[in-house]
Amino acid sequence: MIKNVIFDLGAVLFEWNPEQIVASFTDSESERQLLFDHVLRHPDWLSLDRGTMLMAEAIPKFAARTGVSESRMEDFFEHIQSTLTIIPETELLIDQVQSCGYSAYFLTNMSSAFFEKLNEKHNLYGWFDGGLVSGKELMIKPEPDIFSNLVMRFAIAPEESLFIDDQSVNVEAAHALGFQVHQFEEPSESCTKIRNLLKIN
Repeated sequence: MIKNVIFDLGAVLFEWNPEQIVASFTDSESERQLLFDHVLRHPDWLSLDRGTMLMAEAIPKFAARTGVSESRMEDFFEHIQSTLTIIPETELLIDQVQSCGYSAYFLTNMSSAFFEKLNEKHNLYGWFDGGLVSGKELMIKPEPDIFSNLVMRFAIAPEESLFIDDQSVNVEAAHALGFQVHQFEEPSESCTKIRNLLKIN
């Protein structure tokens, strides 16, 4: 019996489309490729998510690597944050989940700096019964330890918990640890499937 619903944030609650983020920032094809390949798809981005690199360290490194000025790189990071808009279907689903007596948590791979900006804007801790941010935990999905931390921190049982994530590797990791899972794809379709699973009308 499901008692808890655990949401990823990026591409589940918040829009996250790296190609669109880069395309909406610059018309320059060469700059787009640099930002996509050497920022959003670079291992240092994962270090930001893991919390082993701070934003103040990352921006100069990204600037030096790409040849883009630090001020331009700062603008790009501000642009990324501005694109993290709420997906309305998921916002409604979270309200419905809690109205029906389920506990709602989040488990997200995100830098601490990005999360704090989102929390200031949306009061995320007020939306949920709790949650973990990879950048604060110094560990990252799909590593088992971050799932174990969630279980211990909030005293939840994996078999009583539905984990929702857009990345198959994270869904598979959660399933291997005993969670019930749903891979999030198109918002309207996924939210309908989740409501049916939870018997939310």
